Amino acid sequence: MSMDESKSGREERTTEDATKSFSERDPEKYEESNGFNSSENLRLDNNGLPLVPQPSRFKDDPLNWPSWLKWAVLIQVGFMAFLGPYNSALINPSLVLLSNAINVSSKTAAYTTTTSIILGGISPFIWTPLTNYHGRRPITLVAILLTILGGIGSGVSSSFSELMGTRVVAGFGFGGMMSVGTACVNDMFFLHERGEKTGVYSLFVTNGAHVAALVGGFLGQSAGWQWDYYLGALSTALSFIIAFFLFPETLFSRDPNFLSNRHHERTYTQMLFDFKGNMIPGRHLHVSDFLQSFRMLKYPSVLFPFWYYTWSWTFINVMPAVSLATIYTQFYHLSAGPIGACLGISLIIGSVLGELSAGKLSDIVMLFFARRNSNIRKPEFRLYLCTLSAIFMPLGLIIFGATVGKYNQYVPLVGLGVGVFGLQIASTTLYAYVSDCYKPQTPESGVLFNLSRGLSFVVGYFALPFADRVGYFWAWFTFAAVLFSFFWPILALMRWGERWRIRLGEPRFHRYL
Repeated sequence: MSMDESKSGREERTTEDATKSFSERDPEKYEESNGFNSSENLRLDNNGLPLVPQPSRFKDDPLNWPSWLKWAVLIQVGFMAFLGPYNSALINPSLVLLSNAINVSSKTAAYTTTTSIILGGISPFIWTPLTNYHGRRPITLVAILLTILGGIGSGVSSSFSELMGTRVVAGFGFGGMMSVGTACVNDMFFLHERGEKTGVYSLFVTNGAHVAALVGGFLGQSAGWQWDYYLGALSTALSFIIAFFLFPETLFSRDPNFLSNRHHERTYTQMLFDFKGNMIPGRHLHVSDFLQSFRMLKYPSVLFPFWYYTWSWTFINVMPAVSLATIYTQFYHLSAGPIGACLGISLIIGSVLGELSAGKLSDIVMLFFARRNSNIRKPEFRLYLCTLSAIFMPLGLIIFGATVGKYNQYVPLVGLGVGVFGLQIASTTLYAYVSDCYKPQTPESGVLFNLSRGLSFVVGYFALPFADRVGYFWAWFTFAAVLFSFFWPILALMRWGERWRIRLGEPRFHRYL
C-alpha cells in the first residue's frame, strides 16, 4: 500500500470515527447542526473534530465568510461594546467641573453617569428581540445613531434636567450597541474558535471605562467638560461610518427545512442594504420574546455565571472607578488627570495580560480534554481555566486594601492590575461557556451579562461608607472573601453542569439561529 493510500485511509477512518462519536453522543444536535441529515456531509476542523455548528453550502452563511470579514465584524462589535462603558465613563474625572457648570453637587452630577449605566443594562431587553427579528445590522445602526444624538445633546445641555434626558437617550442607544456582540460572535465562529474570539470581544468590553479614565480628566481640564461628551459622540460616529460599509448582516437560519429549500445566495451589497431580504422568513415578533432572557435564568449554566460575573465586574471593574478618585485625593492629593491615568493604565495592562492568558488558552484547554472524552467538547471544560479568576481577583482586592495609604500611589495599582487580570479570564471563559451551552440563545444570555454591568452601580452606595467604618484593608478583604465564595457555584457546574443541562433540556426558542 502506498503512503498516499495509507494517509487517505487514516483520514477516512478519522472522519468516520468523528462522525460516529458526534452523532451517537448527541444525535439531535448532530442532525440540527449538520442540516443535511447525512454523515457524508460532516466537516471537520484542523484537529479532526466535527465543526460545531456545521456550516451550510451557501457562501453568504457567516460561518463561510472569509477570515478577514469575520475579523472585521468582530473588531467592530468589540469596539461598539467598548463604546458603551467609554461613553458613560468619559465624564467621571470631570464631574467636579460638570457640577459647577450646572449648579449641582458632584454627587448629584454623578447620577447622570449612573442613569446612562442603568439604561445601558436595561435597554438590551428591548433591542435583542428586535435584532433576532429585523436583523443585527439595521437595529445596530439605529442604536449607534441614538448614542451619537445623546452624546451631542449632553454636550450642549445647560441644566441638570436637560443632561439627564440626553443621558437617557445615550444610555438606551449604547445598550443596543452592546447587545449584538456575543450574538455576532456565535453567528460567525465555530465552537472551537469561540474562546479566542470571545476573549477579543470581552477585552473591548472591559477596557472601555479604562481608556475613558485615561483621557476624560485631561480633556475636561483642557477643553471643558462638554468635550468629554463630544469625544464620545465623535468616536461613536466613527463606528457608524465603518459599520455602514463593513458590517453585513450576520443573522442566518440553520433550519434544515429552510436550507434545503434555499436556492440563492445574497451578494455582499444585499447583506448590507437589503434589510427585508436579510430577515428570516416565517419568523414573527411576540411580546414573550422580550421576556426570554429572564427565562434563561432557570438554567444553572446561565444563572451561576451571571451571578459570578455580576459581582466580579462590580468589585473589580466598577468599584475602582467610583472610589479611586476619593481614595487617591485623600491619601495622595492627586488631581483628576493623574488619577485617571493611574486607574486606566493599571487596568488596561492587567486586562491585556489576562486576555493573553485566557482567550486562545481556553480553546486549547477545551481541545485537550476533548481528546480524553471521545473527541467530544464539553462546555464545562472551559470552566477549568476560570479557576484562575477565583485566585487573582480576591488577591488583587487584598493587595489594594492592604497597601493603599501605607505605600506610595503606585503599589496599590498592582492590586488593581492583578484583579482585572482575573476578571478578564472570568469574562472570557464565562461568555464562551454560556454560548457553548446554549448557542441559539446567546443573544438572550448576552442581555443578562449586560444587565450584570448595569447592576454594578450599587457598589457606589456601600464600598466607601463601609471602608470608613472598618478601614480599607478589612473592607477590601471582606469584598475579596465574598467574591471568592461566589465562585463555588462555578465549581458545582464543573462537577454537575452537564448532568443539570441534560435533565433540564434545551430551550425551544431560536433553535436554528
